[in-house]
Amino acid sequence: MSMEAYALCAGAMPGVAEWQAAIHENGFDLKLDAARIPPATQGHLPATWRRREAGFECQIIPLSDLTDAYTDIDFGGPWTCVYAFYFATLPACVGAWMAVAACAAQSDGIVFDPQEGQLLTAEGAVGCARDTVARIVSLEAQFDASAGG
Repeated sequence: MSMEAYALCAGAMPGVAEWQAAIHENGFDLKLDAARIPPATQGHLPATWRRREAGFECQIIPLSDLTDAYTDIDFGGPWTCVYAFYFATLPACVGAWMAVAACAAQSDGIVFDPQEGQLLTAEGAVGCARDTVARIVSLEAQFDASAGG
């Protein structure tokens, strides 16, 4: 099952170095392994978390993609850049949430979580990313224990 999250930003991220700095400023241990970010590239954005592949799909989409699909949500704005994040594995979920939260924090944006149907401030997205890390670490520990590891 694929999941998604969106960062609605006042402007595009300046580059990988600034995005990486925002990730670290929020206390996350994600390393982006890309030379370029959208719009220069789109598709799989490689990343590493705890020495594991935690990459995710990332692309810039028009705001109208969201406003047309979620007519009951007031996205506010003006948002000149919308980053779409798609992920399916547990490490990719961690990576995407760390990246989306840092993206919103760096660019004075908000985050839309369609699974929960909610908009989050950048600060709320950082908290959600931290909660996601804790839940996934706990789930993986449970899986390891049940597997006899």
